[in-house]
Amino acid sequence: MISHVFVSLLISVVLCKEDALSGQCSSDTCEMNNFRVILAGATGETGRLVLDNLLKDKRISKVTTLGRRESTIQHEKLEHRVVDFEAGLPEDVFPEHDVAICTLGTTRGKSGKEGFIRVDRDYVLDFAGKSKSAGIKQFHMMSSQGANAGSYFLYTQIKGEVDDKIQGMDFERSAIYRPAVLLVKRQERRMMESAAISLLGWVDRGRSMSVPIGDVAAAMVGSIFDSTSGIVDNHAIIDKAKSYRQAES
Repeated sequence: MISHVFVSLLISVVLCKEDALSGQCSSDTCEMNNFRVILAGATGETGRLVLDNLLKDKRISKVTTLGRRESTIQHEKLEHRVVDFEAGLPEDVFPEHDVAICTLGTTRGKSGKEGFIRVDRDYVLDFAGKSKSAGIKQFHMMSSQGANAGSYFLYTQIKGEVDDKIQGMDFERSAIYRPAVLLVKRQERRMMESAAISLLGWVDRGRSMSVPIGDVAAAMVGSIFDSTSGIVDNHAIIDKAKSYRQAES
């Protein structure tokens, strides 16, 4: 004879599954379909694609973006806050979010040495620290292949230092994505870079030296819903992006 406990458990599982399929949550067992995300770096090449995925995913109920200028994107679950990264991020924007995603980044060539350090280290750590203080459980950040605090190269050194600090913040779950060369058609044209990326995209068929930028964005959003934690290397990024797209199709 089947016990009442077993029957109750079976009914709960079935109801939860039906709610998930319909995009509605009727109990605490379906809280995983109600994520609230705060995103820094939404105007960058990767950040724009991350934002697009977040807005399309029905499991995301709220997205807050932080930027220096007003946003032109309108969506029912999107809230944009104009902030001054240099002055420090306001603490009141962080509460009532479950996930923080950071795609902030620049280059030494574009912003100079000091500008690069401010954006890729200081701004990122300010965002991470205030996310942690607000009780945000998940932190997802784009870093770079080769990141190493002991590196002789400034770019990978700073990336490595930040990675180490994020891992030491003891989020319930933090994931650091280390993509190889990003295959992207930038809004700002860089002739030599575009030529090199096109050649790399053709030569690197095994994707050990490069990754489509859309894969990075898909992997970061898809990892919200699983147990991804720690360093996510280039091959793992590609695999996670594939799994996310398959689940969404």
